[in-house]
Amino acid sequence: MENLEFITVTLNPAIDQTIFVEDLTPGAVHRAKDSHRQAGGKGINVATMLSLYGKSVAVTGFLGASNPSIFSKHFKEYGLRDEFIRVGGETRTGIKIVDTISSETTDINLLGPSPLETQQRDLVDRIQKIAKPGMWVVLAGSLPKNVKPEYMRTLIKAVHSAGSLVAVDSSGEALATAIDAGADLVKPNVDELSEYLGEDLTEFSSAVAAAKNLHREKIPNLVVSLGGQGALFLTPDAELMAGAPKVKVISTVGAGDSMLAGVLAGISQKSSPADCARLATVFAWSRLQMLQPYLPGKDVIQRQMAQIPIQPLNRSVRSTSVQRISDPNRN
Repeated sequence: MENLEFITVTLNPAIDQTIFVEDLTPGAVHRAKDSHRQAGGKGINVATMLSLYGKSVAVTGFLGASNPSIFSKHFKEYGLRDEFIRVGGETRTGIKIVDTISSETTDINLLGPSPLETQQRDLVDRIQKIAKPGMWVVLAGSLPKNVKPEYMRTLIKAVHSAGSLVAVDSSGEALATAIDAGADLVKPNVDELSEYLGEDLTEFSSAVAAAKNLHREKIPNLVVSLGGQGALFLTPDAELMAGAPKVKVISTVGAGDSMLAGVLAGISQKSSPADCARLATVFAWSRLQMLQPYLPGKDVIQRQMAQIPIQPLNRSVRSTSVQRISDPNRN
C-alpha cells in the first residue's frame, strides 16, 4: 500500500453490537428479534467508507490484545492497512438496543483498555513515520481511560510536523483541545457544538450563526451535523447547507463517520464545496440504510448527489428548532 492516501486514528475502538427487541421495558426479560455485531470505532468507520470508495487507508490507534480477531477480519475484508498498537485487555463493546415498536434506541458503552504512556508515545512515532505531506489524518472518537485530552494536542502537533492535515471528530474536552491546537477540519454535531460553545443552540438560526463564527475565527473547515435536517458545510470558499434525503433508517451506527469520510473523499479529488457536501450526504445516506458499511457504485452515487439540495448560508434562514442528535460512538 505504497500509495497511502489517508490515516485514521481510533484511540478507543469498539465492537458495535446492535440488538433489536420489541417494546423495551426496564426490568423485564426480552427475547431479541435480531442482532448484529461488527468491528467499530469512529476512525475505523471513516476508513472503511473511504476504502469502499476506492481510497487507500491505514488505520491505527489502540486495540485490545485479548480480542483482536473481529478487527483483523474487518481490516482484511476492507483492505485496510493495520497499524494499530496492541495494548493489554479487551477492546470494549458498544451495545445499541433498538426498540422496533417505538423506534427508540438505548446505548450502553463499556470501558476499554488503557494504553501505557510508552504506548502513547509509540503511537505518535508511528503516525509520524507513515504520515506524508498533504495527507489527511483523522482523529476520531473518544479517549480511552487514563488518556488526557492534551494527548490530542500532541497528536495534532505530530501530524502537522509531518506536513499532514488533521480532521477531528470527537467531543467534550478532546474536541476543545483539538480546536485550540489548530485542527484543519472539525465535524461536531449540533449538541457537541452547543457543549463546546456553552450555548443552547435550539434554533436553526442560532446554530448557523454559531457555526459561522467558529469557522471564521478558528476552524478552516467545519461540518456540523443536524441529523434529519441535513448538515452545515463551511470551507474557506463557501458556507453551505445540504438537505437530508428522506430515507428509511435501519441504523444510525457510523452515519456521522460516513459523512466525514465523504467530505474527505471529495476534498481529496478536488471537488467543489457543494459537491463535497453532496458526496458527504450520500455517504451518510448509504450508511443509514444498512447494518454493514455500504456504498453503491459511483454511477449511482452521482445520481444520488443530484438529489441533494444545497443552499448558501448567506440566505435568510427560518427560525426552526434544531433536531437533537444521538451518536453511540462518542463515548
